[in-house]
This record gives sequence, C-alpha cells and structure tokens, in this order.
Amino acid sequence: MAVYDPATTPKVILLELEVLFLVIATGAWGGIVRYLLKTNKKSDKGVMPFLANCLTQIIISCFTSFLLSAIAIEQGLSFNMILVFAGIGGVCSGAILKSIATKIQKIVSGITK
Repeated sequence: MAVYDPATTPKVILLELEVLFLVIATGAWGGIVRYLLKTNKKSDKGVMPFLANCLTQIIISCFTSFLLSAIAIEQGLSFNMILVFAGIGGVCSGAILKSIATKIQKIVSGITK
C-alpha cells in the first residue's frame, strides 16, 4: 500500500468543496445570463421549453466555467480571479468551447502528421 509523501509526490491541487460549489454556482449564473441575453423576449413557446433550454445552457456554462477555473488555478491566480474566470466561462461558454476545440484539433493534427 502506497503512502502519501508530499516530498516525493507531484504537486496536487486540492480544491475545497465550498470553492468548487462557488465556481459551479458562478458558472450557472453566467449560463442564466447568457440564456436571457440570447432569448427572444417576444416568443411565447411556453414554460417547459424555456426551462429545458435554460437548463441546457446552464449545464454547458457550468462545464466551461469549471474548465476555465481549472486553468486559472493552474496559473496560480487569486480566488477572485478564479471566480472571474468562472463567470466569463459561464457567459461566453459557446465561443470558449469552440476556441478550445479548434486549438485541440490543431494540436492533434500536428501530432498525427
């Protein structure tokens, strides 16, 4: 059985549960803001499609905010900047995911050549 030794083990980032919930909540709030910004206020489709679409946007925004927060933590940024990254990830989730996907495709195509 392996014993954890901080002197010989690679750097491990431990994220407190409260910080994780705050990052996810900030991303969810950003998702709600994003959905409200892109929604046509005059459309009257009903409550259920509105909630389903809003929930979809919240899930995507939470994922993106988690990714950006992980990048901010890896860069050693302050707690406030981590929350800023989470909020930006929530609001700009679509554009950020497309940008990340494009960069990953370039990296993968460079490796396979």
